[in-house]
Amino acid sequence: MDDDKWRQTLQCCRRILGRGSWNPHLSESWCAYTTFSSLEHGIHYWSCGFPEEDECLDDKTVDGGLWSQSFHYQDLAHLVVPAKFYWEEYIDGKFEFGFKNQKITELSEELKKLKVPHRLTDLVLEIKLY
Repeated sequence: MDDDKWRQTLQCCRRILGRGSWNPHLSESWCAYTTFSSLEHGIHYWSCGFPEEDECLDDKTVDGGLWSQSFHYQDLAHLVVPAKFYWEEYIDGKFEFGFKNQKITELSEELKKLKVPHRLTDLVLEIKLY
């Protein structure tokens, strides 16, 4: 995928799935992602909500934004968007938890319009470039 496709993809995910946060309790959207660099150095996946549309620059995500550091689109290797994600939080001294559902079928339809190659199952939507 070229840089413009990645930018459009992340912006589409934000529009369809909602505002992101590092805290799943506060986040409307959630995903996991890794880079080709990470696959060479320990295979780390980050997980977070989707960044704001203006944090998606022409060739990378913004440094210091929701995703914390800048990720060059050409380094993104795998993006996984779960159909539902778990959250937990202490609220007023009480432990609470639950799941949030994501509209991955609707997201898939929008990504098809953008001609973004992806796979959709009951559990996840994923873009895998390796």
